[in-house]
Amino acid sequence: MRVRLLGPVDVLVDDVPRPVRGLRRTAVLAALALRPGAVVSVDLLVEAVWGTTAPASAATTVQSHVSYLRGVLDRREAIMARRPGYLLDLGEREATDVQTAERLIRQGMESAAPEVRADRLRAAVALWRGAPLAELAGLAWFDEQAQRLEQLLLEARHALIGARLALGQDLQLVPELTDLSRQHPLHEQVHAQLMLALYRAGRQGEALAVYQRLRRTLVDELGIHPSQPLRELEVAVLRQDPILDPISASPAYLRPVTRSACAGGRRAGRRRGWCAGRR
Repeated sequence: MRVRLLGPVDVLVDDVPRPVRGLRRTAVLAALALRPGAVVSVDLLVEAVWGTTAPASAATTVQSHVSYLRGVLDRREAIMARRPGYLLDLGEREATDVQTAERLIRQGMESAAPEVRADRLRAAVALWRGAPLAELAGLAWFDEQAQRLEQLLLEARHALIGARLALGQDLQLVPELTDLSRQHPLHEQVHAQLMLALYRAGRQGEALAVYQRLRRTLVDELGIHPSQPLRELEVAVLRQDPILDPISASPAYLRPVTRSACAGGRRAGRRRGWCAGRR
């Protein structure tokens, strides 16, 4: 049994989805599942489910929703009362698809073999069935959680692309990276990966055009220039530097760095997402 959050919220029993009826009930289950094995206070459940519009009877209603959810989960002990709230315990090491995704991403990131990285990260990305917590959109607490899960997906996709570039799958990646660059016009790592894929596919001019387009966007929208690692990548493309060849390419262009390391300061780093560069 597992609660799925990476898309519409439901319960998976023997590989068969079991829906949860009602927005508020779904919200209570999702709030508990986002913190499996930990006590979630009634106050937090009320805030997550109703926000600032909670009725005086909200705590009693939460108790009623928990009773319903125990029926959906087929076990009363699946949701245990623990002061000051409730705890979700499905008796599984990974009670949610989020936990599985986080494990696969961690294993992928830690592996030195690009084949293993690609396999783990591909399996993680496949767990997303659409927008996380889809039917809870518009509830402020869940919107924040969904944003975190969307960022986790983006990071996994970038790491997967890096592994596939290391495997020499450059030409196959160009369409996906082109789409990503349009969706994230300020994201330096996406543009660095697209430049590298285009260059290795023999499209040097298009790789340089990607850099120039990003530079104009950063200047026009943020008043900053590309980070030094990305400028170094442009120079390497211009020089047809052997370091960009699949066998000898430095992984520095493929690794995400901390936001504070991005050129342009902390504000720019937050807007750009992850830059292409060294840790």
